[in-house]
Amino acid sequence: MLSRIEKYFEPVVIVTALSVVIVLVFADVVARFAFATSIAFAGEVARLAFVYMIYFGVAYAIRDRRHMRVTVLLDLAPPGLRRWMMLAAETVFLVYSLVVCWLGVVITQQATERGKILSATEWPTSVLYAAIIFSGALSAARLIHSIWRIAFRGETQLTPQMDV
Repeated sequence: MLSRIEKYFEPVVIVTALSVVIVLVFADVVARFAFATSIAFAGEVARLAFVYMIYFGVAYAIRDRRHMRVTVLLDLAPPGLRRWMMLAAETVFLVYSLVVCWLGVVITQQATERGKILSATEWPTSVLYAAIIFSGALSAARLIHSIWRIAFRGETQLTPQMDV
């Protein structure tokens, strides 16, 4: 069960968020052109879904080692050094993700304390900022797993083999 959650969590969130964006934007366009009105919450909820889609996409890219990186030095390095370079890079990325997560907590707390709300849905803005926390924490978890794979399994391949 846990392996299925690990494998499908981000894709389900991303596809669901994309579906919400498509449905709401389409419905709002139809409402505007066919009925000369708009759906008040559609743009705001679509924006929220888009933000969550992007942030969870970051964690998904990390999981599959498909995030952007410059590999010219890794390509030139011998296998032993390559492993240490990858460990260093993933560790720096882990620290960055933890800082992002912490700053997300700070921003979300400040928004909650100020009582800020989104205009159309009247949801607290912390709903929007929580995406930063979720993404930072999930990215950190994915990077810890990546560091473990490099350190203890010796994996130095940048992209995983695709399941066939």
